[in-house]
Amino acid sequence: MRFNDTGDPGAARGSTEDDGQDLPEDVQNEVDRVADVVAAGFRGPAWQQMAEELYAYAFGRLCAVMRRTDKLMPLTAKSKTLLAMTDEDRATLYRSASDREHLAILTLNVAMETFPQLLKMGGYDPAHNRGKDGRASRLTSYFYNRCGLVFPRVFYVWRAERTDRFLLHAVQMGGGVLAHALGQTGTEPVPEDVGDPCDTLTAMINRLNPRDRAVWNLTLDGLSQGEIAAVLDIKVGDVENARYRLRSQLRTRRRSGELYVPPGVEAEWARTRAQAKARKTAA
Repeated sequence: MRFNDTGDPGAARGSTEDDGQDLPEDVQNEVDRVADVVAAGFRGPAWQQMAEELYAYAFGRLCAVMRRTDKLMPLTAKSKTLLAMTDEDRATLYRSASDREHLAILTLNVAMETFPQLLKMGGYDPAHNRGKDGRASRLTSYFYNRCGLVFPRVFYVWRAERTDRFLLHAVQMGGGVLAHALGQTGTEPVPEDVGDPCDTLTAMINRLNPRDRAVWNLTLDGLSQGEIAAVLDIKVGDVENARYRLRSQLRTRRRSGELYVPPGVEAEWARTRAQAKARKTAA
């Protein structure tokens, strides 16, 4: 025989005498399981199994909704923290499975920190807290909704840590850095036809977002795409995309005549490309 929180054996856990409806058997079983793990102080195999089921259920769904903002926003709508995402945030979560998985794990861990206390306080009460369709919610759905409530806060911490990492390597580029990287510096002053396009390129790089600027700074330091990806904790494809975006801008400016690249710089670019190709072939 099960007792309610007041100790009255006449009102079993999960009873729905107030609304005149019985809970579905599967939901009633979950109510009983919650009573068992609360009584056991959230210790032992029963709680471990329950936690694993909750993680498994919520993990896949969190990873899926992060690819679609229109699916993620309803999940977080009742959170005290408003979720606001930039285009870059959406693009990152859409493209990167590893970022979605990492953020999902962080969210699950934060949601689980307070979940036992919620269960102990009777937070899971499907008899009286029904969904919009009037159906009694499963424990897995209840936990998943809890993940939605904490997600915005977790997301902002995750984004801040990534931004800090980018900013560490996204220092503003000073004059002469590109000329030096192109081998155009020495005892003699940098030729004007080299200095002008280098200044233009420097200004373009300094206007990039922190991640793309970090990619180009590390590129000029001689790091490979794989090394840059490891330093910034991003995918190699993100490094390639950052390089492609700036190169596209350069091609557009060159075609329009806004950017003139002197033969000496063109030759240095060709030499750099040849070296990179040789390293790739040797690897």
